[in-house]
This record gives sequence, structure tokens and C-alpha cells, in this order.
Amino acid sequence: MVIELSIPQILQGTFNLIFVLISFIVGLIILSKYFKYKKNHYIAIGIIWIGISTPWLHGAIAFLLLLLDIEMAQSIRFIIAYAFIPLITALWFNTFSDFMYQEKKKILVSIFSLLAIACEIIFFVFLFLDQEQLIGSFNYAEGKYFSATYKPFTRFTLLFFLISAFISFIIFASQSLKSADAEVKLKGKFLIVAFVTYTACAFIDSFAFFLQFPIVIVFIRIFLMLSAIEFYFGWILPDFIKTLFIK
Repeated sequence: MVIELSIPQILQGTFNLIFVLISFIVGLIILSKYFKYKKNHYIAIGIIWIGISTPWLHGAIAFLLLLLDIEMAQSIRFIIAYAFIPLITALWFNTFSDFMYQEKKKILVSIFSLLAIACEIIFFVFLFLDQEQLIGSFNYAEGKYFSATYKPFTRFTLLFFLISAFISFIIFASQSLKSADAEVKLKGKFLIVAFVTYTACAFIDSFAFFLQFPIVIVFIRIFLMLSAIEFYFGWILPDFIKTLFIK
């Protein structure tokens, strides 16, 4: 049977793909700065940004497969969408505590590493016990190829990791605003805007009832793309941005 995608579905899939591609490019550019500056946090930050795009990566892959008339297995989609997030959050707190609260690094990293491991184990157990009832599902029969219905475990653990990362990231970026260096201060502003934008989009994607309207999903993907670009500006401040914003 040939899978026919509507125009709204093609738009959803295309914007999913564009966001993921931009995120991977941004992550790899940041990661590559390690070779210039020899600072490990560039590797971690690059991996982290790529990692937090994975909830949309499965949609991008599914879109490409649908163009070839192939439906991607739902279990694989949920693994891509969920499995990286707990680990990425633990990596972020390891990096965060290198910059701030070094004296509490061991406890912060231990807590989030244990939570990540516990969530990973529960996730895979639930996935193989009863994916539809315990993890979630995609309603392919109704043509909902890009929006999943999540069950409480996946929905609320993802929300927990998102809120934890958001709070710590805002604390981290806010310190830059106190700097006397105009460039550092500008980086902090971009990082705050980037993560506020990303968090708002991720929250809406998970909880908003009006995502039944494809145009809303398209706008969310556009704002996600902007968050990736803002994140890039926050870590690698290009010269033209310095010229534009620093007088």
C-alpha cells in the first residue's frame, strides 16, 4: 500500500528534518571547537545539543522512510525519542558542575546519573512489557505520523529532565549577565533566549492539546530552529553578531 502524505504532513516532516539537521550542524561545530581551544566542555556541549534534538530525530527519520513508503517501527521511534534524554541530562549536570557548584559536583552527578539509569531500565522494561499502555503510541491509522500519545511515565519523566535542565541552564547563563565583558554578557543573553525558546517548544510539543493543528506544529519547529541558532550564537559568538549587537 502506497502511503500518501498530505501537504500539512509533508510540512511537519520537512520542518522536523530541517530542525534536526540544523541541530546536528550546530552541535558538531561547537564540538569541533575542542580541537582549537582544547577545552573538554566544547565536546560535552556539542553532544548535549545534538542529544536534546533526539525527541524530533525519530520524526525526521520516519518522514524520510515514509517518502519511500516504509513505516518506521514505533518501538524504535520511542527509543530514539526517549533513551538519550536521561543520559544527556546527566552529562549536562556533569558539565554544569564543572562551571558552577564544583563542591557539589559529586552529589549532583550521582543523583542525575542514578535517575538516568533507573529511568532507562524502567523505560526498556515497559517498552517490552506493553509499549502501547506503558510508553505510548503513534496513531498511524489516522495519519498521525509525527505526534505521539505519551503515557504518564514517559511524559512526566521527560518533563522532569526538561525542567531540571532548564533551571540549571538559566542559573548558568545568568552568571554571564553579571560579567563586565560585553561579549560574555551577550553570549549569556543568547543562551537564555535559546533555552527558554527550546523549553517552551518542547513543553508545548508534549502537553498542548492544540497540536492537532499542523500549522501549530510547523511554527513550533521554526522556533526550535531559532533556538538552535541562538544556542550557537551563545557558545560561538560570530564576528558579525558582535558587530551588530556590541556598540
